Amino acid sequence: MRRLPFIHRAAPVFFTTLLLASPSADSAWAQAKPQPKPQTKPRPAPVPKPVLEIGGYGMFGGINFAAVDSFDAILGESSGPIFGGGAHVGLPLGGRLGRLFVDVGAWQYRGEGERVFVTNGQTFPLGIPVEILVTPLEIGAGWQFRIRQFPKLLPYVGGGVTSMRYEEKSELSSAGEDVDDRFGGYHLSGGAEYKITRWLGLAGELAWTTVPDSIGEGGVSEAFNETDLGGTTFRLKITVGR
Repeated sequence: MRRLPFIHRAAPVFFTTLLLASPSADSAWAQAKPQPKPQTKPRPAPVPKPVLEIGGYGMFGGINFAAVDSFDAILGESSGPIFGGGAHVGLPLGGRLGRLFVDVGAWQYRGEGERVFVTNGQTFPLGIPVEILVTPLEIGAGWQFRIRQFPKLLPYVGGGVTSMRYEEKSELSSAGEDVDDRFGGYHLSGGAEYKITRWLGLAGELAWTTVPDSIGEGGVSEAFNETDLGGTTFRLKITVGR
């Protein structure tokens, strides 16, 4: 059998090696290999831009007066229902954690009893019907929180000044016995609102009000050494607006 020259036998091996060593072969091999997909980090949720929001509310609830003995002596109780309303303005100031708001509201307590005379800690009814009206005007500001997991629930805290009107009147009063005066104080509050729809919500609120040195200069409150016309209130609100 005739043997091929060495060059003819080595040629296939040489060209195969050259082909594998060439850049085009490396490129083709690299393209054939599966490439891992680049990992992309999730983008953070955009922070909602605060806008001016105006709303209102009606409210009802109850009050426990700080002057327990004075109200109990005249009215037979130191607590009772209240009702009122107000306006709420959300300011375009805030961020991811919440926003600033201002609030203006008023409510009223009304009770009926009789005038009494107090001596040596004992109370003697005088049989003269009397009506007491307590009407505070509250102006305040606060912070409304945002909870990402519960976007419809809006907790808040606030505080401000209180202008308290106190009226005590009777059809059988003589000159100078009726009272109609206004006193200054302040209040602190906290609660949470739940948005039923975009424009309607329900809120529960606990507030503490103090009106120091407003009573205690005469009559029943002086006998019991009580000077604060404030108290603690619990309020349920029906809110409207954004």
